[in-house]
Amino acid sequence: MLNTICRESKQPDCESYRRIFETYYERVYYAAYCVIKDPDLAQDVVQETFMKAFQHLHTVEDTEKIGAWLSTIATRTAIDHLRRMKRWSDCTMEDAFWERECCALTVETIVENALLKALLMREIDKLKPNYKEILIFHYLHDLKYEEISKLLDMHIGTVKTRVSRAKTKLKELIEQQPEIIEVMR
Repeated sequence: MLNTICRESKQPDCESYRRIFETYYERVYYAAYCVIKDPDLAQDVVQETFMKAFQHLHTVEDTEKIGAWLSTIATRTAIDHLRRMKRWSDCTMEDAFWERECCALTVETIVENALLKALLMREIDKLKPNYKEILIFHYLHDLKYEEISKLLDMHIGTVKTRVSRAKTKLKELIEQQPEIIEVMR
């Protein structure tokens, strides 16, 4: 269905836009909310995301990745909103792993994983915006270095360096937190 919509996107109609919106609304809202942490602002980001996406729908090459493409637009739009509002210090990311399902077999393991994720996201939230952004793209959205490079319009070496530096900074923050180290054991 979406392959047809995207192929016809040179002259899409309102029905095509509506189907794309309904199919990906929750995913886009989730991506925006994870960054913004405000339901009303997340709605604004969703609206802006779909406006941007519909203007550039004809540029989508791999229609099977349209969800990731929309999530990335939403994440970057939300980050832009935060930058404009200078609210990075107030934004938390403790819910950023909602989308990932836990594969644990016991309740104890599920609770430990949830605690660990919350603690890690709290520490990721303390990173600089460009490190935070790169980790979200790489780990939360499961984007490859090449995909991040294209999205951020930077050399792949720069992406790899930022991921490495962000992981190093995150490791330093974690090493200062004994409760995280204890949970990881």
